[in-house]
Amino acid sequence: MKHIYLFLGANKFKVEEKIKQIISEKNVDDLSLVKYDCEETTIDEIINDCETLPFLSDQKIIIMNNPIFLSSQKSKLEHNVDRFINYIDHPHEMTLLMINASEIKLDKKKKVNKLLLKNAQIFQYDKMSEEEARSLVSAYFTHLKVDISKEAINELIIRTECQALKLHSELNKLSFYLDDKDITLDDIKVLVCEPIENNIFNLTNQIIEHKIEASIKTYHQLLMNNEEPIVFSSILGKNFHHLYVIKQYQKKGYSEYDLKKILKMHPYQLKKLYHIAKKTEEEDITANIQALHEYDVNVKSGKVDKYLGFELLIMNM
Repeated sequence: MKHIYLFLGANKFKVEEKIKQIISEKNVDDLSLVKYDCEETTIDEIINDCETLPFLSDQKIIIMNNPIFLSSQKSKLEHNVDRFINYIDHPHEMTLLMINASEIKLDKKKKVNKLLLKNAQIFQYDKMSEEEARSLVSAYFTHLKVDISKEAINELIIRTECQALKLHSELNKLSFYLDDKDITLDDIKVLVCEPIENNIFNLTNQIIEHKIEASIKTYHQLLMNNEEPIVFSSILGKNFHHLYVIKQYQKKGYSEYDLKKILKMHPYQLKKLYHIAKKTEEEDITANIQALHEYDVNVKSGKVDKYLGFELLIMNM
């Protein structure tokens, strides 16, 4: 029996469900279950707990969340990775250590990860596909004996971006709203928020088509979500970078279907950007990339106000 479980994949809902199932099966009480955030607690403290005998119980469960130090990103804390490596080789027999690395990309070059992948029991839950999301939504409303249109299902999937946790949350919210009524496309548009990326796709399109008034309006709507303009410019920059790459493939005759196999992009993102790229000149794309870069540099150096600067940026792109 393995004493370390490693949870991987982008499907946070499935990961959390599996963790709850294991806790239930192990039948541990609250005193024998401890959760840690690796950005708030060092690995030394966590291992100290792992190596401490459970209180009036045969087993304890320790859950490690947010183990950024296992990725190539820099953690906020200094972790004693060598001690963790030693623990992986010699885990405490009365402790089940569950490492929730959902949505974290392991740096497989690190010794600690090579050891984890070899010694831990792996649970992999990848991102939900569109087909799985559609089946889930249909089954959910069939169980409630409520009709939902295909258009409403498609819009719900777009707005939740096939993220299982987000989709389940929105389904629960919609169930409170139902009150014996069917779900329509208008209901989804009113009750389910669009992801910020969707509004920025609209902004990308409006900028390319030089619809300045519409661009400014979209920008003000984005500000109402309490996001920073620097976040918008970052996503816009990624969009224009993707547009440039897609444009190069289009020049070589690649179809949208071909690019699904080549580019690691969400299908909805690819679909929108592919059509924008078709109607956009390469020179305009590169000019906008340069303008966004200059805005970023000027904001970070304090030369321009981030809010006014972004509005001027939109007007001049």
